[in-house]
Order: sequence, then structure tokens, then C-alpha cells
Amino acid sequence: MIVKDSSYSLLQQITLALVRFLAGWHLCYQGLGKLREPDWSSKGYLSSASGWLGASFQQIADWPAVLNLTDFLVVWGLLLTGLLLMIGLFSRIAATIGFVLVFLFFLAAPPIPVMGFIVSGPEGFEFLVNKTLIEALLLLVIAVFPAGQVTGLDILISNWREKRQSIFSP
Repeated sequence: MIVKDSSYSLLQQITLALVRFLAGWHLCYQGLGKLREPDWSSKGYLSSASGWLGASFQQIADWPAVLNLTDFLVVWGLLLTGLLLMIGLFSRIAATIGFVLVFLFFLAAPPIPVMGFIVSGPEGFEFLVNKTLIEALLLLVIAVFPAGQVTGLDILISNWREKRQSIFSP
């Protein structure tokens, strides 16, 4: 299943490929949903930003030109990053971009209590860690492991580079 590194077990290879694909699916679907929604904008999310960088995110929401650019980058960043992860093409770059994007989502709305110890949300109680942070870290794991070398198009690029290098090396 893996071409480049046989040090991973079959279970590890399947898990890595599955995690890469599912993370890509989630990002792609989120981007597609935003693209299909004609009136979608990140303005509401940014306007209600809290946490360490809340004021900066709120300023983006108040500046129409920057907000339009942000909306474009969010939609197409999610969509393209997700597609690349699903097919395993430029996986490390895509996962790194996905990590930055999702981590920015986390920074805009971290589960930090304003008054009290626990933050209550639609999915239960959170404190400092939520699913957005976990997804960001999952994307970081995909970026640092050779996830594209497991059933991905990155295998073809790697093979092409090796053949090219062997032709030009003495």
C-alpha cells in the first residue's frame, strides 16, 4: 500500500490514509457548503470573535474589502485544501494550509470562559480544547507524516522526482 516507507504497518498505513481522506472530506464539504450559499459571509463569525485576537478579527469584519478577501480565502482555501488532501496531492502543503486556516478559526472563537470555569456550547461543555483545535492538530499530524505517500498522488510525484534525479545524477 505504501510505496516509499515500509516501516509503517498495514494498519498504520490504512489509518493514515483514512485520516487524510476524512479530514480532506470535511474541509472540502465545508468549503462547498459556503460556496453554494449565495449570502454566506464570515462577517457574523468574525464580529462575534472572542479570545486573544478577538479585536483583530472584529476589525476584519468591519472592513468590507478585507472581509471580501477573507470570505474568498476561506471558501476556496477549505475547498481546495480538502480536495488535495482527499486525492493525496501536495498533502504536506495542503495539510499545513488547512492547519493554519482551522487554527485561525479556533483563535477567533476559543472556548475560554468569561465568567466561570466551563463554556457551554451546542455540543456540550468545553474548556480550552474543542473540536476545532483537535481538527487543526490532526491536520498538523497529516502535515508532518508522509500521508500523501499512502495511496495518494504524491506517490507519482515522488516517483517522477526519483526518476528525474537518477537521469541527471552521475
